[in-house]
Parts: sequence; structure tokens; C-alpha cells
Amino acid sequence: MKKFIEVGQLPENPFEMPPPYWRSPGIILQLTISLEELCNLLRSLLELHPKINGLISEYFEKYPNPDDDNPEFGDICDPLWRLEANITLKSEIAVFMAGVDSEDHLNRIITYNLHKDIADSIEKLSPPEKLLIISAILTGKSVKGYRPYEVIKNLSRFRNSYAHGHCADRPIKTLRHNHLISPEEHSSVPKAIGFMVEQLKGYLDLANYLQKISKNDYTASGSTHDDEIEKYLNNIERYCFSYKDEGTIYSLKYM
Repeated sequence: MKKFIEVGQLPENPFEMPPPYWRSPGIILQLTISLEELCNLLRSLLELHPKINGLISEYFEKYPNPDDDNPEFGDICDPLWRLEANITLKSEIAVFMAGVDSEDHLNRIITYNLHKDIADSIEKLSPPEKLLIISAILTGKSVKGYRPYEVIKNLSRFRNSYAHGHCADRPIKTLRHNHLISPEEHSSVPKAIGFMVEQLKGYLDLANYLQKISKNDYTASGSTHDDEIEKYLNNIERYCFSYKDEGTIYSLKYM
């Protein structure tokens, strides 16, 4: 296979490629690894959660009116709190990586389906803007208001919040709005998992849409990584949470 060492050697017509094949930054691996680790963490939670609940019940039997300064309660709950924090963080990382990889997918579709003059012109646009143009050119229709557009807006919003050091659960109006005002609902493991699953399903729907509208066979083919992500999501959804309010107190089963 011929190697290209200068941009001027690349064909201007996208349908004359590949080769060369797309060099990805490997974000998809970050995503699949995060989901694999999340499955392992949930398996640990399933084992640890009832044990800690049992110790908490014993604690309140021992101390019907516990002193707030008693460190014993914190010592009991600390392993669970640490595990829950890791699950929440790993869920957020998975959504963040999905947002980053979605733009990589958009860029790949642009490069292999649109003339280089168009590709170069829209390179700096936001992912939702890129999707609008890609869809209009390749399908002759607007994607605004449909699921792929809502998905990329949500993923981009979360990615941008996270990447710029903002709280993703608060509006980014000003630093004061975002960092000094408490959210309406605080994060919990059930809500973090539910949000992650919803966003990752959207990520797969977007990937499927981009494959369907692609005119280049190279970008119209499915991905083994998408199959892997779907497998992990199916496993994660077997962990069923029952909870009320913000979800800080919950029960857990593996169905």
C-alpha cells in the first residue's frame, strides 16, 4: 500500500480513498476500556452493597441515637462510598469519551465523503454544525430536530462542559452560575448509570445514522467497537436499581 508523506499527495476526490486509511487517536479504546472497568466495578458493588447495609443495620442497633462525631459510621461506609465515587466517575468518563469519539466519527465521514474544499471549510465548526452540513449534502434533508442531531448536541454539551472544567450538571451561563449554585439534584450511582446508558445508546444511534448516509463504502461499514459497546451496555443494564428521590439510598439486583 502506498504511503503518503505530504498532504499534496492526497486525492482531492474523497471517493478515490482509501487508501490512505483513517488514523484515529484511539479514543474509542478509552471508551471501551471505561465500559469494561465499569462492568467490573458494578460487579464489586453487587457484592459489597448488601454487606455494608448489614453493617449499617448493626451500627444503628448498637447506637439507636448515634453521636454525629462517632467515626465508626464513616469507617463502615467508606469502602462503599469509594466504590460509588469510582462508578460515577467512570460513567462520566465514558460519556465524555463518547462525545470526543463522535466528533472523530464525524470528521472521518467528512473526509471520505465530501470534497476537500468543503471538508477544509467546515473543519472548525462545532459537531452539531458539522452534522447539519453532512446530512444536508449526503441526504438532501435536514437532520435538525431528529435523534442524531439531539444526540450530538447532548454529547457535545457534556464534552465541552467536562473538558473546560465546568460542572456538567449545571448551566454554563457564568462561572458563578455553574460553580457556586447547587444543582437541583445531586449525583448518585443509579442516576449516573442511567445517564451514561442513555447517552451511550445515543452514541450508537448516531454511529448507525452516519454509516447509513455514507456514500463511501469505507465509512458505510459497521464497527466491531460498536458491537463491543453494545455488549457492555447490555451487561450494565442487567444491574437493576430501585430507589427514590436522588438515589443515594437504593437496592440493587442483577437480572
